[in-house]
Amino acid sequence: MAAGFHRMKKPNEFLFAPELYTRDGRIITSVADAIALLRDHEARPGVDDRDEVLHRLERAKTEEELQGAADAFVVWAEELDLLLAPPEAARPQHEPLPPK
Repeated sequence: MAAGFHRMKKPNEFLFAPELYTRDGRIITSVADAIALLRDHEARPGVDDRDEVLHRLERAKTEEELQGAADAFVVWAEELDLLLAPPEAARPQHEPLPPK
């Protein structure tokens, strides 16, 4: 490998933590999952940044570029209201009532 270049993680090795839950039932755990969602989503030129986000994820060469692309994916998905709160966010934050 040339100086200044290091092996990039494969898209399925760069993980989202915590994973993202979508309204269509998908669980996004990796960049590979994010790319699949972007590819399945209808392109709307001039309406959203789908193509730009997809290209950033596919073309990232460094960890920093990949992190920036993953952040852009989350912003894109939030703007389109595609994400749900993780299941643990729906759990009650109090102790259960004692049985009668």
